[in-house]
Parts: sequence; C-alpha cells; structure tokens
Amino acid sequence: MKIFSLILILYCFTIYKAKAQDDIGNNRREKKVLKLINSLPEVKRASRYIIKHSDCKRVLKAFIQNTPTQQQNYYLVSVSEFNGMNLVSHYWFEVDAATYVIRYYDIIDNKLTPLKEWQKHPRGVYSK
Repeated sequence: MKIFSLILILYCFTIYKAKAQDDIGNNRREKKVLKLINSLPEVKRASRYIIKHSDCKRVLKAFIQNTPTQQQNYYLVSVSEFNGMNLVSHYWFEVDAATYVIRYYDIIDNKLTPLKEWQKHPRGVYSK
C-alpha cells in the first residue's frame, strides 16, 4: 500500500509540474509577453521591494498561466514570488495575443482595466 501511495503522489506531482506556470516562455511570442510584463515600471518597483525586504531570497517574476485559445485570444500572466512553499501572486495581466495590448486584471472584482488607467492609481507598498 505504501508503494502505491508513493507512486500516486509522484504521478500527481508529475502532472502538476507538467501544467506548471512558465517564467521563461516556450516560444518567441511567450518570451515577448513575459518581457513586456517584466519591464513594466510597477513590476520592476515591486520586484526591487521584494528583493530588498527578503534579503535577496525572493524574486518577483512573470508567469504565463494561460495561453490563447480560439475562445480567448490572450495570455493570462501572473506576477508572482515563490516564498519557499507557494507561488504568491501580486499582479495579474491579460496580454492580447495579436496586438500585445496589456490590461490589468483585478481578480477580486473580476474586472479588466486598461494598463494606462491602472498606472494612474498608486497601489499599496510598491507605490512611488
């Protein structure tokens, strides 16, 4: 029974890893999307904050959560830190696959905001 449990756990872990987020990009388009998100001033500022307050133990990175489909032509990207046990998301964005237009995704209100509008309003400890 222990062997069966171990095999089941390893199998589940393998499936989880296969569907895990990607912070590198599998192709040219994904790399461009990640570069766009990682170069946003808000993401850079938050990244500096996380690095400073974790004594360089944690970093903030963009991860592709979903790729475009026929129904939804956008990348869903989270900006997250790995805290040693979990990925903790700080920001969510949608990036149009055709135009690369970025929209901020508010997961609490389930609302999309154009990037320029979102950038007008300071957010939390990462504000200027």
